[in-house]
Amino acid sequence: MRFLLRCGQALLISALFLIPLQADEVSFGALENRGMAGAGLALMRNPSSQVFINPAAASYIRGFKFGIGSINLAHENATLRQIEDVLEAGQGGIVDLNNAARIIRTFGEKDHVRAVFSGDLGLSFSSVCITGGGVADMRFYSNPSLRRWASGATNDLTRDARGDVYGAAAYSLPDITAARRFFTQTGEVSAGLRLRRLKAYYTHYFAGYSALTGGNAGLKAPELGGKSYLSKTGASIDLGFFWRFQEAKMSALALVIENFIEPNIKFPATDTQGFPAEIKPFKRAINLGAAAELPLGVVVAGDILDFGNNAGRSEIRAGAEKRFTPAFALQAGYGTRNGPAFGVNLFGFNVSVAKKFPVQVSRTLSF
Repeated sequence: MRFLLRCGQALLISALFLIPLQADEVSFGALENRGMAGAGLALMRNPSSQVFINPAAASYIRGFKFGIGSINLAHENATLRQIEDVLEAGQGGIVDLNNAARIIRTFGEKDHVRAVFSGDLGLSFSSVCITGGGVADMRFYSNPSLRRWASGATNDLTRDARGDVYGAAAYSLPDITAARRFFTQTGEVSAGLRLRRLKAYYTHYFAGYSALTGGNAGLKAPELGGKSYLSKTGASIDLGFFWRFQEAKMSALALVIENFIEPNIKFPATDTQGFPAEIKPFKRAINLGAAAELPLGVVVAGDILDFGNNAGRSEIRAGAEKRFTPAFALQAGYGTRNGPAFGVNLFGFNVSVAKKFPVQVSRTLSF
């Protein structure tokens, strides 16, 4: 116990000095675990928001409630202003063929750029939730010839220069979640199930020498068959479990299995060299969490995401919170994929900063 307490305090003290110096992204009003680098699968403070991460949280909801999950825009290797300039809302994706070459010129100096937008909201009543949400993911890749030209290392664009823009998006409407809580001699156990009706989209444009030296339009990748995007529908089931122990009332464990039953959604694709590939955006992922409330108002949490790396996004996250008064608390955390994060909770409102915020569990596309 003393070891956990010291680890939690060390995380918070380190954050006070290190995190503000490295922060690139800021989040307002999100879940508290944003300031803990996303750790907190086994925390059960706000069930109407936690239910979007762990279906078992529905068993703690009483009465009629409106819940909002984290609404996030995460970006990598690009500024928020650049992302805002190239993203477009609309059916079938978040990139447009007519702007493909402009996007590629904008990001040509980078080997890759990524932007992910996700959000959830819905209604909950007596352990049953009807919600909806979505995620959109844009990725850009450039080959070495394009990067040399875009960085100014050479004035001439060579014929083999190429950049690729991939876009994938999905929404689920409705999500139906139900959960039940059981009491045992050792504590309490909650089990939840979420049924999702999914609609997914995929698109892929690329631009080479002609497009980059001419107009803004790019070329449709061959797997699109002349269409602007491909779309498919399917259904998936997520499972969630939560254990709270009676002998150690402040300790809890969580298990979340995303896509326990995977939807039959697959897209043909080509890689950045034009070779055939396949994209399966919804893969099974096993996520484990543990949390404990320690003396002196310290909470610690740790998660292992995508245990076994089946979805290709395994990560370990750890975080801590120190509550100084009922109205003031500090959070800090570290994730092996995204690095450190830091948060402040003031009168129930959260402000978090990080070099890069993690994507929310249950709202990640695999491709």
